[in-house]
Amino acid sequence: LSTVAPVAATVPLYDANTLRTFFFEFDAPDWEAELMAFKPTDVEVPATLTVDGRRYENVGMSFRGNSSFMMVPAGLKHSLNVSLNFTNEDQNLLGFRTLNLLNGNGDPSLVRQALFQDIARNYVATPRANFVRVVINGEHWGVYSNVEQINRDFVEDRFNGENGVRWKVPGNPGSRAGLEYIGDAPESYRGMFEIKNKDNRSSWDALINLTKVLNTTTPDQLQSALAPILDIDGALKFLALDNVLANSDGYWTRGSDYYLYLDEKGRFHVLPGDT
Repeated sequence: LSTVAPVAATVPLYDANTLRTFFFEFDAPDWEAELMAFKPTDVEVPATLTVDGRRYENVGMSFRGNSSFMMVPAGLKHSLNVSLNFTNEDQNLLGFRTLNLLNGNGDPSLVRQALFQDIARNYVATPRANFVRVVINGEHWGVYSNVEQINRDFVEDRFNGENGVRWKVPGNPGSRAGLEYIGDAPESYRGMFEIKNKDNRSSWDALINLTKVLNTTTPDQLQSALAPILDIDGALKFLALDNVLANSDGYWTRGSDYYLYLDEKGRFHVLPGDT
């Protein structure tokens, strides 16, 4: 810990030219077994995080991911979710309350996620990303992609202070979450679209209406029907990025691993997820 030079607090967390080191400390030596056991749940394991010489007590830790989790044996590098505000709502790291540390499984270069985000940010609302080193209980676990969470802070920053409604579409090879219309009952969509706030019927009705318009409107009427409820230009750019950058884990390959945001004017925006 003492041999790592601290980075100045004026350097943003997601600065592309900065490689910070995150030191995590668990009280229990079997911390990995705990995180493995709690992976199917929403339980977080408390730890202490030290960054740039400053300690953050009682942060919540959990393993994350689907294929990137299942394909990595115990004892090796797993992706991590970190809640700075696990017990203290005001605790944050350089303004961010949650961290998303990805292991880069399946990407020998380790740069795909951050490179995709850096390119996509020129065209659509996209999380920032860079790299960090992770040390857990004194053991170096390698370099991780440090990717901004799509949460309330993200949408308020990208959409001029709005809050709106957010859905996460988690990775699923058999998903039907490619905006397919499957009826008017919200229950038909809940298993594929994870609503993150404002879980009320009007939110689901807006999502269902979007899928219905997409799937039942004739081509000559589609643009005019979609314009009031979908950022068409942003959606087309999102699809182009997914294809040009060959996102084999995203919307165009399996209709999952992306986000939807419904702004306060009633228009949907399609956002990159795991890239």
